[in-house]
Amino acid sequence: MKTSSLLQLYCREMGKSGLTNDLLLAHLELLGLIEDAALQKSLLKELIRSYVQLEKRVDGLLKNTLPAKVAEEIKCRGHYAPRSFVCTILFTDFVDFTHLAEKILQEKLINILDEIFTGFDHLVETFQGTKIKTIGDAYMVVFGAPEKVDDNACQAIRAGLKMLEFINNFNRTAPLAFEMRLGIHTGSVMAGVVGHERTQFDVFGDNVNIASRFESSGVPGRINISEETFRLAQSHFTFEKRGLISLKNKKAMEAWLVVDERE
Repeated sequence: MKTSSLLQLYCREMGKSGLTNDLLLAHLELLGLIEDAALQKSLLKELIRSYVQLEKRVDGLLKNTLPAKVAEEIKCRGHYAPRSFVCTILFTDFVDFTHLAEKILQEKLINILDEIFTGFDHLVETFQGTKIKTIGDAYMVVFGAPEKVDDNACQAIRAGLKMLEFINNFNRTAPLAFEMRLGIHTGSVMAGVVGHERTQFDVFGDNVNIASRFESSGVPGRINISEETFRLAQSHFTFEKRGLISLKNKKAMEAWLVVDERE
């Protein structure tokens, strides 16, 4: 008999006393407990399902913002401890970008940068790099942090060659041609996670500044590399020596231009 029918029967017999009413009341109380337990179980199941879905969304957002290894460490330990890496840093930017920006509608310009940087993102991933950030038209990547890459100098140069190829292909159909400078330097950096509202994995140290200077003093359409990177990659690529070049706020340093990868 359904609970509702038993409840109606009990209400009709409420004024009467006897064993029947006592049994009905005990049975109703037991049914109530069973139904409460079933309801609680159902609510708990729904709560767990919602929590799992939320955790997956948070995990996806975290790994979209941070490198997977960094995100996992933060999830497990609650933080990512700063540590040093020997890695290769790559910077790119576009020649006379300010003038280009004046000739293109702002919305169109953002769409162009999105298309280019999305293409770069895929190339960087292919060569085991970690995108650090974009600042306006500048693009920064490291190879060898937060995951060590033994041949990080070679991987950076390979990625750089593919980036130049990507830009050349892009320019074939673009309304305006984009010329790109690309600088690479290898050295020790300190890596860590900074910020609270928009947490970001970043690398710090003088070698980051040197890599940036090699980009800004580079030759459009070529890869300008430091002597440190050259030493690590010289058996895998052919190079053209530039000699000493002036770097902003730095002493002059030896520079090399990448020609091609050896077969």
